[in-house]
Formats: sequence, C-alpha cells, structure tokens
Amino acid sequence: MRHGLRPRRHLGGLLILACLFLAGCSSTPELAEPEGEQPSLVFGHIDMSDAPTDLGWVSMKRMRPLTETPYYSFWVVDGTFFVSNTPPGTYKFVNFGGHSGWKNMNATYSFPDQGKGELDREIHKQGLYYVGSWKYKKIKTGIFQADKFDLVRVSAPTERELLERILPYAKHDLWKKAIERRTRELKK
Repeated sequence: MRHGLRPRRHLGGLLILACLFLAGCSSTPELAEPEGEQPSLVFGHIDMSDAPTDLGWVSMKRMRPLTETPYYSFWVVDGTFFVSNTPPGTYKFVNFGGHSGWKNMNATYSFPDQGKGELDREIHKQGLYYVGSWKYKKIKTGIFQADKFDLVRVSAPTERELLERILPYAKHDLWKKAIERRTRELKK
C-alpha cells in the first residue's frame, strides 16, 4: 500500500528546531494525569530500521470538532509512540520524523493531506486506541527524483507488546488499570 509519502529534508533551520525540541523533551515520557471527561490513549509503532533517520516525533491533528490547539505530539520510545488525554473527535496523522547523527540530517515525513489514512482515527468514547505497527520501506526512485517511502503494516510488535512497553510510563491508576485490563483481554 503506497501512500505517496515523501521525506522533506531541512538542514539549517530544522537542526536548530530539533535541538530546541530535544532540549524541551528531555523529560521522561509519561501518560499525563487524566484530563477532561473522556480522555483516551492513542498508540502505535513505526519500525525505522530501513529509514535514513530514527523515529523522533509523531504528530496528529484534531480535525473535528475544531479547536484552538488541534495538534498532538506523541512521546516516542524506541519506535513506540503514544499520547494520552486525547478527547473525542476525528484525528488525522500529519507527519513523523527523526534525526540521523551519522548522516547529519533531520527529516520530516508527511502523510497525505487529503483523505483518511489507515492510522487516522475517530475517537467516540474514552479508551485505548491502537493505530497499528508499521515499517518504513524505501521506494526506489531515479537518480534525480526525490526520495519516496511507504509505511507497510507489520504484525510485530503486537498491540499487547506495545501496551506492555507503555505500562511503565502510566503513573496514574486510570491508565494503569486500562492498560492492564486490555493486556489481559489480549492474552485470551
């Protein structure tokens, strides 16, 4: 399944932004204390082993209902991404990206602006929303063509494995209990 996704490389200005981002994100990832009436947890995984960068960030946008702060940034730990306190609404994944120290580059990989992608979700009620496990695959292009890539659904890590990875970051009982309950359901 090709998304027609393309990496955008920004070196100068993006390097400065990345440094500021990394400095601001040096705290330990955690599932924030529940806020709002129906907070949800959205999570997934992207294997970037074939990509020119690691996975450093993932962003999604709340499309409906409209809000003054529509963007959500995920915590990322070894390819697993998660964000808590996501209220009901319709969401679209915007981009993801990372850094390569040995290539001295940052890259932002954008999702298509139009249509509903496979990761995009509608959140109707409080819960845990698994958006899947994916692998970055480079698409061969000509010498003078821009790099292209695809995200291919993979079977591992599983939803249960991701929840087990996220559980240590759950400091509040609501998240701990919800993750433990779902993990037990997946063992059956």
